[in-house]
Amino acid sequence: MDTPLGQARSSGSEEPLIGREQEIGRLQRVITGRTHEGPWLLEIAGEPGIGKTRLLTEWSGLAQRAGLTVLSGRVSGADRRRPFALFRRPVVRALELPGAAASLAPEDRAFLLRHFAEEQADTRPEADCDGTAVGPRPTDRERARLRRCIAVLLWTAADNRRRLTLCLDDLQWADDASVELLGHLLRRPRPRTPLILVCGVRPGQRSTALTASLADPDDAYRVERFRLGPLPRGAAAELLTREPTVERQRLLYDAGGGNPFYLQALAQSPGAFTPPDGTSPWGLSDEAVMTAGSALARELDPLDAVELDVLRAAAVLGEDFDPTHLAELTGRDAPRITRALDRLIAADLIRTDLTQGRDCSLRHPVLRAVVYQAAPHGWRRAAHARADRVLRESGAGPAQRAPHVARSAEAGDRDAVRLLTEAAEEMREATPAAAASWLSTALSLIREDEDGLRARVMTPLARSLGAIGHLRESRELLRRIPRPADAPPTRSDTELVAFYAMVERHLGNYGQAESMLTAELALLSEDSVDSADADELSAPLRLELATVSLLRRTFPRSQELAAEVLRHATASESKHLRMAATVRLAHSSAFAGDVPALLHRAREASALVDSTSDAELTPHLDTVSQLGWAEALAERHHDALRHTARGIRLAQDSGQLFVLPYLRLAHAYASVSVGRLTDALRSAAGAEEDAHRMKRPALHGFALALHAWATSLRDGPDVAAPTAERAVQEVGAGGRLWAVTAGVLAGVRLDQERPAECLELVRSAMDHDRHPGTAQSITPIWYALGARAAAALGDREEAAEWARRASLHADLLGLPGQRGHAALARVHSAPDPVGTLEEAVSGFRTGGLVLMECQARLLLARELASRGPRDETRPHVLEQAEEHANRAKSLAEASGARHLYRQAVDLQRRLGARRSRPAREASKPLPDMSAREREIARMVSLGMSNNDIARALVVSPKTVEAHLTRIFRKAGVRSRVALVAALSHAGPEHVA
Repeated sequence: MDTPLGQARSSGSEEPLIGREQEIGRLQRVITGRTHEGPWLLEIAGEPGIGKTRLLTEWSGLAQRAGLTVLSGRVSGADRRRPFALFRRPVVRALELPGAAASLAPEDRAFLLRHFAEEQADTRPEADCDGTAVGPRPTDRERARLRRCIAVLLWTAADNRRRLTLCLDDLQWADDASVELLGHLLRRPRPRTPLILVCGVRPGQRSTALTASLADPDDAYRVERFRLGPLPRGAAAELLTREPTVERQRLLYDAGGGNPFYLQALAQSPGAFTPPDGTSPWGLSDEAVMTAGSALARELDPLDAVELDVLRAAAVLGEDFDPTHLAELTGRDAPRITRALDRLIAADLIRTDLTQGRDCSLRHPVLRAVVYQAAPHGWRRAAHARADRVLRESGAGPAQRAPHVARSAEAGDRDAVRLLTEAAEEMREATPAAAASWLSTALSLIREDEDGLRARVMTPLARSLGAIGHLRESRELLRRIPRPADAPPTRSDTELVAFYAMVERHLGNYGQAESMLTAELALLSEDSVDSADADELSAPLRLELATVSLLRRTFPRSQELAAEVLRHATASESKHLRMAATVRLAHSSAFAGDVPALLHRAREASALVDSTSDAELTPHLDTVSQLGWAEALAERHHDALRHTARGIRLAQDSGQLFVLPYLRLAHAYASVSVGRLTDALRSAAGAEEDAHRMKRPALHGFALALHAWATSLRDGPDVAAPTAERAVQEVGAGGRLWAVTAGVLAGVRLDQERPAECLELVRSAMDHDRHPGTAQSITPIWYALGARAAAALGDREEAAEWARRASLHADLLGLPGQRGHAALARVHSAPDPVGTLEEAVSGFRTGGLVLMECQARLLLARELASRGPRDETRPHVLEQAEEHANRAKSLAEASGARHLYRQAVDLQRRLGARRSRPAREASKPLPDMSAREREIARMVSLGMSNNDIARALVVSPKTVEAHLTRIFRKAGVRSRVALVAALSHAGPEHVA
């Protein structure tokens, strides 16, 4: 960030400069290059806080260690009226250098000393027109003399020292005399003098004269320009280490725009900062406001009273504001406001966008938060009241006025309650966080509740709180909402009960949810309601009860309830009810293990969702989440990815945070299945953040389990084990998510060669009475783990029993991926392990389980390699093993599964070594190959992949594949390993 040079860390500090390696490399080349012996201009430009001063400090450290003399100058907004203020420190320092002062006549040296001594001491202050005290101003003749003397001094110092660098920071605030002197240095250099002029500047705030000087220096200068942009995400993460999850870091990166200053301000508010809802200034901690305010003081302190009032009024008005409202808010006359606004725009504190009409905005929301929170509370309250009056008179709607009414209304103001309620209803689906905030304020304003006003506010508030994931707060409100006695039920009543039950479900209280839904349905059946009306009123209750029944493993009841709603939806032509009922039928079929029904309903539901617009689908994202899980369990992984990705986007756009973890978990599960490990880890990290925010430890544990699953494939079981262990601890034995979580840890333990622990976990996961959350459509996964663990322990009988159960369930399910797991379970007891492993490979490939196919191919390659004596007389067996190892390596590489990739490479090497020397020596010489084919063959022998070769030769991977096909044909081989073996004894002429 832009900190004073004396306070910024040097390049030798313990904390290195983050994310600017490329720029530092360029600076080092200026010092070490020696390609230009004359003067240099290094311009470092960028937004406030982007790191210009920090890079200048890094340059100073590099230059000092290389033996250069460093002179530094910096100014602030308060120095604009101090002639030559930018050069005061460099001049004083240069006069101390041996030989430099001797270049000046005694009277010139005395003149310089007198001017800068007076400037430093302010011995004869004069009041400027704005009240700022400044030193005595030189006449035009004195300015010209000072300019000439300083230039001679600096050029002579550079000549004498041979390598001198002049670092000038924050040039946008330089006074006119300093800008003139800089232009003089740039236009009239000494061509052979090695002066390195380094300038830090904000492009949006520099004057026309400064811009012209920097843009067109004399030809004697070698120019290097640095345009600092946002930090890369990876580098920014180092500034956000206090944040608990990657998702939280991503949120703050987006909020701060990759700007180090804003990122550090946000990082100091881990508990206070929340994503902006667009209606109010961001809430920063006191520590963040103090830190950011100190850094911004150099810009804010020079502001006069009018400018400060305008800036505060802008902070009150919002992210984008109409400048015509500023006069009303500040109580000052329009001409003065216009002049102040022009100065604030010139200072880049306020910005305008001509493409967006007349609206203005503050430079960054962090600046707005600092200005807003620094203003007196009473002033802010009065300003909000004036802003509401202005907006009301201009015909603004409730949503535009609500932010100001919420911050200025008095207790008992029923008009304010009405307006805030209307605004919340208008924005409830688009921004439920804003709606919840306004409704909370409205509830606090109510003093007398004579006409049920409190209940009319509590109901939408409970819905909004639930939507943003504040489930416990939502439940507490729902408990307090009175129900009218002896009143006939309405659709609003039943929808509210269904919502209440959904909140209890998401909190894990399935019994409570079931009881209230059952009781409400019983009441509905007792009332004298027409049957058609009863079907319509009961539909939301039955849908929610179908989901709760699924989670309580009463699958027939779940399917019966969903079927009843589907019949009503078909008769009434209600598309959203039909979609919701069909999804629940698919979901319950997945848990019941009824695969034909699952596939049929999943295809039907997919078509309904795909034909629904985003606006129509947004209120039904819980349905999309259930569809994603049903499709993933049906091995329709790409459909699951497509639908959950759409659901995540809609949930984020509409602020429905309560459903985000479920969508992300389904997306993570499907991503691991198809080998998209990076996507899986990103979604799992997002779900961790969601669950942490919602205070759902079991859900957080499930997210950790999926994170561990992806990590074990990418980095290996030892890296994944701590995360998997945390997942098991958070879910807890007996929880609904225990089976999946324990299964992940079981797989990790098996890969760690700890089969006894794996088997114990599998037994626990398969205890259906204790752990009712296991979906029947994926139980062969656990059975296969049990069989492999029992076989590793030497218990062939138990292994055979696990394998029998796996095959029985897989045959009933008919899903190819589950057949693959069943085949893996039978390997250790099968009379023909190769055939069984080939069956596993085929099942995983057909089911789209990419990394399971990779692992099965590795097992198959090892099994093939184990056949036959070491002096191999059956080379075709080794070639088959090599083919499977090659394919496994390709799958692992494409998925980013580094752990599996290393296993495949190691297996390839061992297979190559297995070829007997006589067989290699008996091989025939290779036919002639073209120069390009020999080059590619040589690269293959070095272990390079197709993509590596393509990048090296600047061709496409398909071109490399075509060459390899011809090379394999000429060499009479079928794999890369066989080609390397053939080349190793065919003579150097074939790979030269």
